[in-house]
Amino acid sequence: MARDHARIEVGIWSDPDFICLDPADQHMYLLLVTSPRLSYCGVIDYVPARFTGLAKGITPAKLKARLDSLAARRFLVIDYGTAEILVRSYVRHDGLLKLPNVTKAMASALMAVVSPVVRDTVVAELARARREEPDAKGWEGLAKTYPRLLEEIDAKGSTNPSENPSGKG
Repeated sequence: MARDHARIEVGIWSDPDFICLDPADQHMYLLLVTSPRLSYCGVIDYVPARFTGLAKGITPAKLKARLDSLAARRFLVIDYGTAEILVRSYVRHDGLLKLPNVTKAMASALMAVVSPVVRDTVVAELARARREEPDAKGWEGLAKTYPRLLEEIDAKGSTNPSENPSGKG
């Protein structure tokens, strides 16, 4: 099941962390979030050639600089070794946990993640979402289809993303 739309909360424009970003960083973030290649768990492959044609002036060096800037501010987690980029808060902000079938698609996408740091960060964000939305309908489907993942999420407990999981910045 491929994504055919992106959900961006209008509250992003009142988020002080987002507002203080350079416009080029904001553009890069929106480019990632609206990419049809972004998985249901918020991961996209780092393939510079796929990004450079999306806007005039995006070069591989500028792309990496923007990505690193967003990672330093905890918007992204990047594992260059596995070529995976995570939009860190995607699973909490996209509303997918309200829809059981989309939650299952998210879990399936998570199973395809190679990077341990990216996977662990998604699980931490899901643990945070579980505390914030314990009655979301998606948890029921997850319990039936991916019970071990739900156990892992519940075991993760409280994880405030105060440290930068990508190790940058």
